[in-house]
Formats: sequence, C-alpha cells, structure tokens
Amino acid sequence: MLIATAVLGTAWGAVDDLTSGAEYHVLRPAGPGGCTAVVRETSFLVIGNGEAYAVGRTGLALHESASWTVDDGYRPVDAGTYELNWGRGGGFLRISGTSGDPVVRGGSADIDCGW
Repeated sequence: MLIATAVLGTAWGAVDDLTSGAEYHVLRPAGPGGCTAVVRETSFLVIGNGEAYAVGRTGLALHESASWTVDDGYRPVDAGTYELNWGRGGGFLRISGTSGDPVVRGGSADIDCGW
C-alpha cells in the first residue's frame, strides 16, 4: 500500500508539472552552509504562480518557504525580476512584478536553512 501511494503521488506531481508548464530555477549564489534557494514557477491562463524552497546539501526540500501569484502569467524569476540576499541564518527572496504584471499575492520569502 505504501509503495502504491508513493507511485501515485509521484505520477500526480509529474502530471501537474506537465500540464502547468512548470519551470524550476536554482538561484545562485548558494547561501551559508550550502543552502540553496529553488523556485518552481507555473502559468495557467492569466495567472502565474511560484513557490520557493530551501534545499540543503542532501538535495531535499522538506517544506515550501513561500509562494506568490502574479498577474497575466508573468514568471518573475524566469524574467530576472527578483532579488536574493543571504545572511548568517538564511536568505531573503523578494519577487517583483512589472507595472503591467504586478505581484498580487505574496512577493517575499524567508529562505530558512535551519534544519
């Protein structure tokens, strides 16, 4: 039963990525202790969505750090309209839209690397 659940969950995630046109971005530079910010952006009709994850040396993201929604399917990370700053305890990601494609929900994220 556990294996079947894992297979179905993986298949569901793959179908979701294919139908939403998901794009993944590894943001550079990496932060302290090898912490890396990874972003998943999708677009459906006139809405763009994004999620940020903190990924450690293992390559696993255990939880979503933040999410945002942008008008007109705009993908701010893909377009380069973001800023990532690292400090001692983690990072801060700020997402910017444009005047025609504003961020309508979210827009900033603490990249928490304290596992």
